Amino acid sequence: MSYISLQRQYGRLLIVSFLFLFLFMDNVVARDKKVVFYRESGEILCAFTVELAVTEYEQAKGLMFRKSMPKKQGMLFIYQDEDIRCYWMKNTYIPLDIIFIDSGLTVVDIYRNAKPLDETTIVSRGKAKYVLEINSGEADRCRIKKGTKLSIKE
Repeated sequence: MSYISLQRQYGRLLIVSFLFLFLFMDNVVARDKKVVFYRESGEILCAFTVELAVTEYEQAKGLMFRKSMPKKQGMLFIYQDEDIRCYWMKNTYIPLDIIFIDSGLTVVDIYRNAKPLDETTIVSRGKAKYVLEINSGEADRCRIKKGTKLSIKE
């Protein structure tokens, strides 16, 4: 192989690599945020580092097929509008607490201890713009209840 041929192949590889990074940048860049829950007094109750689920694909996949999730972590689903939300545990192996949050960042409902692999529909009892999935038992441990305020931070 000649030197010029090797340069062309290297150039093509470099171009393809940059295209890949450009087209799939949102999957390469960390999009984790922190969700912080507060007492009425403003004191911090608990905080979770969360992975974001923003696209339809991310929201459909959610935490499916994962065998574990570290403590103090979760997944935050962010929707365009505030509406009644429906979830299920199909292909989800981790027991979860599912917290429904309105656009004012107030908890409107909590479904505690969702059972792994259960295909029963879980319906929020209030309109939610955000849904937070955390390990089962964390909502009680952190004393999160309906009406609890939170913030979403970088």
